[in-house]
Amino acid sequence: MEHMVHGFGGFKFRVLFYRHGYAIHYAEHVVDPRDGREKLVMADPHNRFSVVIYDVIKGAVEEELTVPGKTIPNPHTAHLLLDNIPAIGGKAGDILCTDRESRWVLIDRDEKRVKWSLSLEDAEWPQDIVPVEEGFIISDYGSGGSGGFVRKVSFDGAIKWSLPIGNAAKISKIFGATASGIHSNSFGGDYIVTQNSDIGSVYEIDENGRVVWRCPKGYGEANSIWLYKPHSAFRLGLAEAGGNLTVVGLEAGGGVIAIDYNCRPRWGIASTYSHIPTLHYRPSTYGLFETTHVFPTLWGTIGAVDWRGYAGSAVIEVLEFPRKPLTWILALGIDPGNGMWLDPPLEILDRESVAMDIVNDGETQVRWGLYVTRQPALIELKHRVRWQLYSSGISDPGSVQSIELDNRRRMFTFARLRAEKVGSGRSSITIFVVWL
Repeated sequence: MEHMVHGFGGFKFRVLFYRHGYAIHYAEHVVDPRDGREKLVMADPHNRFSVVIYDVIKGAVEEELTVPGKTIPNPHTAHLLLDNIPAIGGKAGDILCTDRESRWVLIDRDEKRVKWSLSLEDAEWPQDIVPVEEGFIISDYGSGGSGGFVRKVSFDGAIKWSLPIGNAAKISKIFGATASGIHSNSFGGDYIVTQNSDIGSVYEIDENGRVVWRCPKGYGEANSIWLYKPHSAFRLGLAEAGGNLTVVGLEAGGGVIAIDYNCRPRWGIASTYSHIPTLHYRPSTYGLFETTHVFPTLWGTIGAVDWRGYAGSAVIEVLEFPRKPLTWILALGIDPGNGMWLDPPLEILDRESVAMDIVNDGETQVRWGLYVTRQPALIELKHRVRWQLYSSGISDPGSVQSIELDNRRRMFTFARLRAEKVGSGRSSITIFVVWL
């Protein structure tokens, strides 16, 4: 196990794996069913075109399996089978991954050969494959800005359902639930899929292929976040009442960010993103360059893969996140009509400051008011909630108004914004938030 610890501006991480020339893009931390030892199972789709199995405790590469083909960069993911899959001849310890000939494959770990494969006519760049009871959940990235999907297929390749998602990347299975059924980290779905586009999405999908939760949300909705080239995500926590987080890895500029059910960032690192004058990734000030993967470790911590090495990428374990400003969107093109609260209220007791830009893209004025309270619990059925006006104004069409709430003395517990249309005509407001 490697022990190099790095720190940048309050962000600390330990290097789990780095080797000159290894362009690791994916990693999972598992117990090998063949010997009971902790392994990193990693995929290098750009340099070595291989699956790398690394003994974490010994600190040694145990095996490396090169995937067949010469057409596309793969494997982008690799999974160690933890159980047998008799329907395809899979044995615990074999490797499920994608190859360079647009196939999803099972590699016999002992004989180093493909013993099962799946090809689909419309597949252009297979990305991931996750075993389920009746078959697999698979993803395809598409090519040239078109195509891309997430599908459930049976072991013989029959399509059970298909969801078109351009640039569909990595899939993670939602595992967590207690035997009592009270605690679960699902928001109603079974799989998390990322869309690796400029402002990409994270989808939670159920067994029937329905999207039950997503971030960012669409135009005309409240509470959202822009994710810059997200390449992977997983669900963290086992809290009740939807109190869990989705950890997302951001390729553009590097980043690891945890967002809640309402798509609001709680902690993490994220850069800004710009195409002016042209697209360039701007690495974060915390030592991350391009984060292609995030994953849960067996130790209950967060692992990540970032292209920060001199001649390769590094697999890291995050030890400490800095306290830094994070951006999100309270409203995106919303028509407030005769008046609406942009709920849920913002929890700000632990925030030093909250800054907002109110952008009026409509044809009429919008009146807004920012309210605060020191009340620690908002339970209206038991205690009347008392709000006091902190700031207010009228936003003209085409204008941008800024509000800053100073909470460095931790004097307020919640903030809440109300907006209403003034006059006739189409109204539309967008509210960008930066909080620290």
